[in-house]
Amino acid sequence: MSDKQTEVSPSELARRKQFKRNKWLFSASGIGRDMAYQLIASFLLTYIQFGVSLTLAQFTAISIAIGVIGRIWDAINDPLMGAIIEGTHMRWGKFKPWILIGAMLCGLTIVCMFGIQSIPGWRFVVFMCVMYLLWESTFTMNDIGYWAMLPSLSSVKEERNSVTMLTVLFAGIGAIIAQGVIPMVTVGDMRQGYRIVGIVVASVFVLSQIMTACGVKETPRHKNEDSKISLKHMFNTLSKNDQILWMSLSLLFYTIASALLVALAANLLYMEIGYDGTLYFYIVVAYGVPSVLVNVLYPWLVSKLGRKKLQLISICIACAGYALMGLMGWTDIFPFHIVIMAALAVLVSSGQSMFYMASIINMTNCVEYNDYKSGERNEAVVSTLRPFVVKMSTAIHTLMVTGVLALSGIFVLSQSISILETQRDYFAKMDGARQAAYIQNVQSYLEYYDGLEAGSAEYTAAANEVAAIIDADDSMNTWQLDAEYLPALAEAMISYTDESGNIVELGRLSEIDANALTADHEYSLEVGDTKSGSESAANLTFKDKSTLSMRVWLRFAACGIPIIFLIISLVIQRRKFIIDEEYYDMMVKSIAERDAQ
Repeated sequence: MSDKQTEVSPSELARRKQFKRNKWLFSASGIGRDMAYQLIASFLLTYIQFGVSLTLAQFTAISIAIGVIGRIWDAINDPLMGAIIEGTHMRWGKFKPWILIGAMLCGLTIVCMFGIQSIPGWRFVVFMCVMYLLWESTFTMNDIGYWAMLPSLSSVKEERNSVTMLTVLFAGIGAIIAQGVIPMVTVGDMRQGYRIVGIVVASVFVLSQIMTACGVKETPRHKNEDSKISLKHMFNTLSKNDQILWMSLSLLFYTIASALLVALAANLLYMEIGYDGTLYFYIVVAYGVPSVLVNVLYPWLVSKLGRKKLQLISICIACAGYALMGLMGWTDIFPFHIVIMAALAVLVSSGQSMFYMASIINMTNCVEYNDYKSGERNEAVVSTLRPFVVKMSTAIHTLMVTGVLALSGIFVLSQSISILETQRDYFAKMDGARQAAYIQNVQSYLEYYDGLEAGSAEYTAAANEVAAIIDADDSMNTWQLDAEYLPALAEAMISYTDESGNIVELGRLSEIDANALTADHEYSLEVGDTKSGSESAANLTFKDKSTLSMRVWLRFAACGIPIIFLIISLVIQRRKFIIDEEYYDMMVKSIAERDAQ
């Protein structure tokens, strides 16, 4: 044993050993957390848009509820939860009980959100709004407890940076898994796919948080943390911590910017290339792998460049990727191709990951700043702003995405895919005889639309007439057939699997002879790629009918706005945030000297 090692006390050695265990168990549990978060933040609107038949008013109502009502609730729920956690004195500690309780309740909510699908129209709107508020409340329990626990694990700068890097790294892995797998298993069968995904993600989330609750040992409370925190005291603490406020504002702009491309990726890929879930795989690999590598390399990068210079370089890289992505596909010289988009996604991901890592460390260091200025750490209070900012950004980008989809006409066009997905799900539940009757009825409805242009007064009149016929037919009114988008079903491919396991395609729904169908077979209504290689129903009714204005709206929202917001986020930190490496060392030294007195 070296002289340096002999100088370390047994208690310090024990602390370091416990920290290493805490670091790995705590950070690894972020995989399940971020999978659960990404399911809602990145895919809830996609599920509703393409998997549920709604009017534009109903879709907009859900978005407004998420953006407005959800934020009003957050303004009450988040600080209240922070105060509750600070005042918690349980045998397990003040963080772990809420981490576990929140995860279990949130997991149950997620299963219900994606598992209950038979509610139509405005009743679905009410149901989803209630589910979203429950998700926000339960995820907040877990989220504030989890991120407040992070700065409590260690105040040693190297250890703080290490555990933060691993936490962000594993959270990124969870995001990669969710963003890569969910589209691949849901496109073409949205309703069943999301039903299964909800159960799997909720289970992984709960199990990962059990690992934290049972495996991570909380650091004993600081001596100045014994009293309970009132809401008034909490708001006073936050209002006096100017650094956490500036970091929260910066993180708000960053999180909105980084979420827009992901939120609009489905529409972008489906419109430019086609309705294919495997497209996501290439983008996620290109987006996710650099993120992991950057997180691993972050300690070395920041030691060479420092956080401020690293952040400047990272924003330049990300903005270059967004700019090139925005220019892609408008000319034959620079076509929209999945390989090119994947390459540009590497630039975007690398830049954003470096900036985010530095920002999270900056935000975590605001706990010491609070201690340095006021003599109180209050991890849960200071950390309350991070989940609030993340959910606020989710609401804002949700409203922005909804605005783009509504104003551009993309949402109305996408409902053709929605009715295909909805009817595919119901069609699979019928026996052969009922499937034949269903096809005959739909074929009779399609005759009302012959020669009519969608959106015309004649088309609307025909849709109203068909809707009345469906409502009066007890055999058809249970399938949530939306007469406005019913013509999309004409392009659906009808197929069955023969005794050898081969898929036999009979033809488009509008073309086949329904009388030739037999009760011996169970048929499928195909939405995506066809076995014959002909254009899928989804592409014929979405990609092939998109307009130039739709593409412009989509590209500006996915690539232009992120550039603006990333620059704003960088400027805020460079001009207002003062806690660099030297300032942090000074704070920790001053706190130690004060506590030693």
